[in-house]
Amino acid sequence: MRKIILKLFNCFNKNSRILVSIIISFVIALFASCASTDFKAEKKTIELKGNPTTGYSWFYEIEDDSIISIEEDVKYLGAKGMVGAPSLFTYTVTARKSGSTKITFEYKRPWETQPALETKVYEVSVDGQGRLVISE
Repeated sequence: MRKIILKLFNCFNKNSRILVSIIISFVIALFASCASTDFKAEKKTIELKGNPTTGYSWFYEIEDDSIISIEEDVKYLGAKGMVGAPSLFTYTVTARKSGSTKITFEYKRPWETQPALETKVYEVSVDGQGRLVISE
């Protein structure tokens, strides 16, 4: 491959070689700048209220888990020992790679076979720099 490039390069006169060298350098620099992106995995949260003391909880499914990951945290909002008080379910979504996916949350009792009491679907997109956009 190198010999072929050198043969082509020698077909030009001295002034043309300089111009070709500049153009090739520019094109290489341009492609290198496009290829080297700094992917900084952004994190965003989704907060959902629920009542796990009644058996209900939020369950989620990610359409493509190669694009994002999720960490769950549940905080009980009631007084200690109080049954029926709400909780806050916090889901931290972290970008893994660029692309689009969906997260489907279902609020249900895991032992029941009937449809979920509530369903929420979020569209998630991650750009080449790792920025997240989440919309319901």
